[in-house]
Amino acid sequence: MMKNLIRVLILFLSFLPSFLSGEATFNFDVSRFHWEKQISLVELHYTIPYQLLTYKDENGKLTAPFKLKVDFTNLDNGESLSDTITMKSIIPSYNEANKRNLLAIEQFKLYCKPGNYKIKFNIIDVNTGKKLTKSQIFKVDSLINKLTLSDIELATSVKSDTSNGKFTKNGLEVIPNPSGIYGTGRNMLSFYFEIYNLNNDTIPYEIFYSILDDKGKVINTIGPKKKGKPKNIAVGIDVGAFNLVAYKPGFYTLEVKIQDGDNTATGKVNFRIERRQPIKPAKTPFFTDEEKKYYDRIEYIASKKELAFYKSLSDSGKAEFLKRFWLKRDTNPATPENEGLEEFIKRIKYANEHFSTPFKKGYYTDRGRIYIKYGQPDLRKRRQFEIEYMPYEIWEYFSYGGYCFIFSDLSGDGEYQLIYSSTPKEVTLPNWQKYVPEDVPKMHGI
Repeated sequence: MMKNLIRVLILFLSFLPSFLSGEATFNFDVSRFHWEKQISLVELHYTIPYQLLTYKDENGKLTAPFKLKVDFTNLDNGESLSDTITMKSIIPSYNEANKRNLLAIEQFKLYCKPGNYKIKFNIIDVNTGKKLTKSQIFKVDSLINKLTLSDIELATSVKSDTSNGKFTKNGLEVIPNPSGIYGTGRNMLSFYFEIYNLNNDTIPYEIFYSILDDKGKVINTIGPKKKGKPKNIAVGIDVGAFNLVAYKPGFYTLEVKIQDGDNTATGKVNFRIERRQPIKPAKTPFFTDEEKKYYDRIEYIASKKELAFYKSLSDSGKAEFLKRFWLKRDTNPATPENEGLEEFIKRIKYANEHFSTPFKKGYYTDRGRIYIKYGQPDLRKRRQFEIEYMPYEIWEYFSYGGYCFIFSDLSGDGEYQLIYSSTPKEVTLPNWQKYVPEDVPKMHGI
C-alpha cells in the first residue's frame, strides 16, 4: 500500500473550465526527474476546482469532505499499488470562491524503475457520492550516458525557498500548473527542468528557448542564456518565466535546447492560453437551418431525467427545452455561435462519415455513439489481421476521464460492437475477453 502520499493541506489558486458533456473535470500531470541508479522521481500534480465539490456548513465554515483513491500499476509486470485518502476542502464563501476562482492543488511523489506505468485518480464527493475519474499511461526511461533533459514542469510561480515544503526542490518552491492553461490573471509562464550529463569541465553551457504555435511555427525565440557548471553537482537546473500577455488565445509549445560543447539536447512541453471574455447578457437562443437538423438528437448526451422530461413535453415545450438545453452547453456565451452545439454536430458528421456500414448509419453504431458522447479518443489502436480474432479497436480517453472502450467486428460485417467499457455508463459483454488476445487487458490496465 502507498502510505502518507497526500497531506490534508489544500492550496487554492484558480479555476479551470469544463466542456461539452457538462461533466465536471479536474487536471493532473506527470513530471519525471532522474534520481539515482536508474531510479526516477515521478511527481504527480493535480487540481480540484471548488465547483466539483458539495459544501455544507460546519461551525460557520463551508466544508466539503472528499476521498482521493489512487491506483498505480506497473504495466510491465502487473504489480499495483493503491491507497484511499479522506480530505477536506474549506472555502470562505461561495461569493469569495467564485470571485477568486478557487481550486485545490496537491501533489505526491513516487520513485520508479524504468518501465511503463498507469496512474488512475478517483475523486469521490462524500456528500453526494459523485465520482470523477482520470488516468494516464506514462513511461519512465533509463538515464542514458549523454546530455539529457528531464520533463519541463509548467508552473504558476517559481521562487527561492529553503524550507522543506511539499512543492520545494533544490532550494526552489515550484507551484505546478497541471492544466497547462495560462491567460487572464495568469500571464507569466513559469517552468522548471533539470539537465543531466553535462560535460565535466568549467566551460559554460547555453540554453535556447523557442515558443511555437499549434502548427509548429516558431513565433518567438529567447537566448542564448549562458550558465556555469554546478560545482560537485551532477545535475544542472534551469527555471524561468515568460510574459504571455501579448499572445493570442490558442495552443503553443515551449521548446528548450541545451548546447554543451558539441553535445545538444532538447525538450518540449505544450501549453494553452485562454482569455476570459467580459460577461455579457445571456444571448437569445437561435438555431440555424443546419443546427435544426441535429439539435434534437440529444439522446446520447442528455441524462435519463432530461430525456424523460423532454419526451413528456408538447412540441412547443420541446422547442423551449432544447433552447435551454443547448444554452447550458454553450462553451462560450460571449459569442453569437453556440460552440457546444457546433462541436456536437461535428461529432455526428464524423461518426456518419467514418463508422457507417452498408447496413447502418454511423450515428447508430456503438463507435459512433461513443465518439459523439466523448469525442476523439486520446489513444486509438486498430487490430485488423490477428489470427483467431476478429478485427478489434481499443479507444482510451486519458484527458476525459480515464475511460477505456474495446470494440470488435463480431459479425464480420464492418460494424464494430462495444464489448468492454471501463465505465458503468456503457455496457460490457460478460465474456468479452475471448474476443481479444490475452495480453490486451494487461497492457491497458484492465
